[in-house]
Amino acid sequence: MKTIKGIWRFSRVICYTFVCLFQAYTRFKRVDRKEKGRMLRYYPTQVLKLAGVRCSYEGNVPELLHECGLTDTPPAYMVLSNHISWLDIFSLDSQLPSRFIAKAEIAKWPVFGLIAQQIGTLFINRSSKRAILRINDDIRGALCNCEAVTIFAEGTTTFGNELLPIKANFIAPACEIGATVQPVILSYKNKGKPTKRAAFAGDVTLFGSLWNVVTMEDAEVVVHFLEPITNTKDLTRHEVAKICEERMRAKLQEIWGDEYIANDANAAEALAKAIANG
Repeated sequence: MKTIKGIWRFSRVICYTFVCLFQAYTRFKRVDRKEKGRMLRYYPTQVLKLAGVRCSYEGNVPELLHECGLTDTPPAYMVLSNHISWLDIFSLDSQLPSRFIAKAEIAKWPVFGLIAQQIGTLFINRSSKRAILRINDDIRGALCNCEAVTIFAEGTTTFGNELLPIKANFIAPACEIGATVQPVILSYKNKGKPTKRAAFAGDVTLFGSLWNVVTMEDAEVVVHFLEPITNTKDLTRHEVAKICEERMRAKLQEIWGDEYIANDANAAEALAKAIANG
């Protein structure tokens, strides 16, 4: 029965991605910014439902940001999230639609890459310092245009019970213009308990992760909006990253308890700086 349900959910998700692709190439191009934001909330919400995943959020989010990912006045919010699964973008967009920073290879993915290109994803070649400078200009432009920007600042995925060092490079535009930085923790649950089954990390393949998700009996993802950092103009990017790490690690420890992997915060900060400096 679980296999049959999994096949049914899997088929629906794959078919619906083509609906999303069609909408990205047609309707998305014709509507105004607010309607684009609403579309970015609606379609990910449907993908989660088709995959059998309930999604909710905890914390406070400004109403317009929650509705369509915009702010009334610039600059908009920069969202820093942990990264676990291919589901993360859908989960975040269903609660706060935004423009994502994604590695350049994603643009070449079949279907998903085409969708990402059409909805305003900002692609980055992380190995190029010149590319980082260019993407920071794009981030600054989006924030000044009242558009929320989301960054998976760890640079890769984990199984959800730890936080890797946050790379501070992409936080620089927020500090320069005084944008609020919103730390977020994503947590996946099965039958009400934290689970690693949704992870697309380690040796888990994309297909394997998708199958793990669609065969869960009671899957849920919670988007935890933590206390935002509003005084970014008075802080350096490394200081903002450190504050975010502290708040995100504390939340992960609360969620996972004894299963939480407590990376040394000072070592993490040193590693993050070393990565940032090349």
